[in-house]
Amino acid sequence: MWIAHCRFRDLDGVTRRVERITPPGVPDEYGARAEEALRDAIVGRRPPGTGTVSGTTTLGDLLTRYIEQCRQHGELAPKSVDTYAATLDTVRPRLADIRVSEATPGLLDEILRGIRRDHGPTRERHTKVALNSVLTDAVLAGAIAANPVRELRRRRQRKTEAKGAPALGVDQVRALLAAINGSEVCEQKDLRDPVVLLAATGLRRSELLALRWEDVDLDECVATVSGSVVRLKGAGLVRQDTTKGGGGRAIPLPQFAVDALHRRKGEQPRTTTAGVIFPSSTGTLRDPDNFGKQWREVRESLGLPDVSSHSFRKTVATLIDDSGLSARIGADQLGHARPSMTQDVYMSRGRVHTEVAAVLDRAIGISDE
Repeated sequence: MWIAHCRFRDLDGVTRRVERITPPGVPDEYGARAEEALRDAIVGRRPPGTGTVSGTTTLGDLLTRYIEQCRQHGELAPKSVDTYAATLDTVRPRLADIRVSEATPGLLDEILRGIRRDHGPTRERHTKVALNSVLTDAVLAGAIAANPVRELRRRRQRKTEAKGAPALGVDQVRALLAAINGSEVCEQKDLRDPVVLLAATGLRRSELLALRWEDVDLDECVATVSGSVVRLKGAGLVRQDTTKGGGGRAIPLPQFAVDALHRRKGEQPRTTTAGVIFPSSTGTLRDPDNFGKQWREVRESLGLPDVSSHSFRKTVATLIDDSGLSARIGADQLGHARPSMTQDVYMSRGRVHTEVAAVLDRAIGISDE
């Protein structure tokens, strides 16, 4: 029997000593394999041979598996999977060669900061979600003791990075709808009725363009939001039977929206092969991105150059808030899974609430008399 010594430095900077013991008559290659397995076990902090992930598995491999599993298991909508795949393709060079055992909180934080700087907070967030998932799998496989992503602080979004779509006041909405009804350009581009419905409901563009006449009950003044129009890689535009928020929902229609739909239904029928209320000019599904582009081309002439289609969602949320209705009602209307999303992102903040001063005056006001 003989002993071969090998020294190497692990991630914590501690020198480990690996001894390879090869009994007499046993080929040295077997000892080499044993040494390699022991080395992986020390670096990966796990017993050899447990789980499907080891300490030497690279993040690049895990992220590739993550996208494949998302497509196979259907845990995310196809459009969401395409979005995550595009993000991970963009940031892959930063992560591809990093081993699971090397993924310390400090290193991941530095990488995510770089992604935020170069590609924006959305891609940073998508990358962080994917890393959290694959490193949780690594913990369950025994490859690492704890998920380093859980150690990262949540980065607050600066005001300058926040979504800039402003909420509109009631008078602005009234003026805008009047301008749209009198605009020949909006009529030509078929923007009048869709924008009226956006202002009346706060729907997402993808949801609005997926509405079918069978989804609308004009007598009961209710619309059922049951799908969305999305562009999928390799498939083009499709109407999927799900929304960004998950399942469908029924929303009430104000009278001015019902009037607009009655008017549209009574007009000369538009040729459509897609079965939707708002098709493209050729009768197919209408691309939400093209719709947004058309709106950007006309909004300045209407006097509201900063108003995006997303502004109407914030407007509806703010009006719900101003009326004293709960965030739960707002979430149900807008299709949010959590009322906190409605409160934090869509309901306007930073306004002057004069009623607070009135309450304080009544409670502790000091009179000069």
